[in-house]
Amino acid sequence: MDDFMDDLVYKKRGKGPALGSSADGSPNSSSANSPLPSFAQLQEKQRSELIEMAQVRFGIKGSAVQINLAPLQIHVGMTQKEIFKALLDAPEAEHADQVLYALAKGEIDADMANQILASLALLDKFKKIKIES
Repeated sequence: MDDFMDDLVYKKRGKGPALGSSADGSPNSSSANSPLPSFAQLQEKQRSELIEMAQVRFGIKGSAVQINLAPLQIHVGMTQKEIFKALLDAPEAEHADQVLYALAKGEIDADMANQILASLALLDKFKKIKIES
């Protein structure tokens, strides 16, 4: 098994057939005719995968699950600041789940959820930093 498969960073493979050609050197029709996706297409794929993951996690898509989160009044028209204020009403351990649950129910969009989740992760890292005097 190639060790590049275990690495999270893409590494260019050694000598071999060129991208878009088969082992015998003839053009590979599946990759030769399909251009690389645009940045917007990649973003849209990420958004849809995030929404689907949240819907599966909270039983909106797939099998039913029991949700034990304190109900928050999060909706699409809220700013990031307003959502953070609403999150203060929930236990800190539930913050990320509250954001994913709101996303799964369509109460916030994927871009806003992604920003808030990134901010929560950053805040968590700041809490773990020890300040030396």
